[in-house]
Amino acid sequence: MTGEDSRRIAISIYAKRTARGEEVIMSPLVFDIHDIQLLRKWGICGVLSGTLPTAAQQNVFLSVPLRLMLEDVLWLHLNNLADVKVIRKEGDDIMAGITPQRGAKLARLVEDRLSKSFEYQRKFKKDEHIAKLKKIGKINDNTSTEELQRLDKSNNNDQLIESSLFIDVADISMILKDVNIDLNGPSYDDIRNLLFKQYRRTEKMQTYLLYKALRDQGYVLSPGGRFGGKFIAYPGDPLRFHSHLTIQDAIDYCNEPIDLISMISGARLGTTVKKLWVIGGVEEETKDTHFFSVEWAGFG
Repeated sequence: MTGEDSRRIAISIYAKRTARGEEVIMSPLVFDIHDIQLLRKWGICGVLSGTLPTAAQQNVFLSVPLRLMLEDVLWLHLNNLADVKVIRKEGDDIMAGITPQRGAKLARLVEDRLSKSFEYQRKFKKDEHIAKLKKIGKINDNTSTEELQRLDKSNNNDQLIESSLFIDVADISMILKDVNIDLNGPSYDDIRNLLFKQYRRTEKMQTYLLYKALRDQGYVLSPGGRFGGKFIAYPGDPLRFHSHLTIQDAIDYCNEPIDLISMISGARLGTTVKKLWVIGGVEEETKDTHFFSVEWAGFG
């Protein structure tokens, strides 16, 4: 990869300690809109999860941060495409580390950015209004400034412009971007070991190998809980294609029995939503990955 595609993206993982002292990582998050755009080029779409508590939105209206699956982060890290940052501090501790001087500086930056945004919007809307008046023949290139002001006043144009101004919200947190979370952050191997340890605690490593095999075949994977699976697989960008496969957790298909009731119900569900119900696993000796699809054909 060259150019923009060759840069590494930043992923923040929040780590919590349980009552037993075990370190558990929370959902991996990406806050930078440009990183999210680059992830999509790599076939990782994630799930947008940002909203306001008092303004709940449907999924299509959610914003940053982008929540990734742990498999996504493992794949990015092992392919050397991401800088994974582990944040072990609580949110209150991070905010407490911001000095009053730094807080005042951030407030001035926000106020200045907002002022410039309003200035740009006013100019854009006034230019747009003048172009419209010229188009309908109300004014021409020789119309004086006084005449334009008189027309604006008679039409309450300035008030309409002020009422239409909007606040442009930044895509990236100015606080998290500048606050030094960990000067002596974990190394590449430490991050890898942490990710693998967390993954083995909650999943089978064979499931990640299924994920990797599907990614290598060009599929785009998303969480599959709403379709009764571990993943759902798209043949390309989800904005262009419907998902084709519902992937289950990896099984030891040579030795582990397959529950027929689960297979029948999964295949019927898959046929209803026009997806193949897929199971798979990894051979211990050869490490080859195999997939088996089941489709409900019906009777009578």
